[in-house]
Amino acid sequence: MIEITHNQYVEFLNTTKWYAHANEYNAKEVAYLTLGLVGESGEFADEFKKAVRECGFDLSENAWNNFITDETEHKKKMIAELGDVLWYMTNMCTLFGITLEDLMIRNTYKLHTRLIEKEIIPEKDLPWPFTDPMKSKDNIRDNYFKEDMPKDGEEYVC
Repeated sequence: MIEITHNQYVEFLNTTKWYAHANEYNAKEVAYLTLGLVGESGEFADEFKKAVRECGFDLSENAWNNFITDETEHKKKMIAELGDVLWYMTNMCTLFGITLEDLMIRNTYKLHTRLIEKEIIPEKDLPWPFTDPMKSKDNIRDNYFKEDMPKDGEEYVC
């Protein structure tokens, strides 16, 4: 597998921004990136719809395993659309001053907190996924996301 770092990807993305409001860091750029993200997500869903139209909507485990593991044209197109979604997500993260890694950590915190607070999964059955002390849940809450993350007992508002 070929590896690429976030910084390498962002450096390349910066050469692919040719839209009218690129690097303006304003509402027009946010609007463009938001519409692009929604559009590409829709193209991903549309390709899945085409697979369902052609193959039927078989929800059996075997059918899904085949869909995920087989190299069908639909799967290839869906992966290509996910790449386009990634392009918009990464550019939006850059615009907001965060990395994809920051977004993943924020989302992990949000999901972990939500699942425990809503008692969907008991805390004993949902350990915090990071072992690095700098990524402890308390450290992330208290230092990494001081203003925008809920304290224990507060609900996270999306």
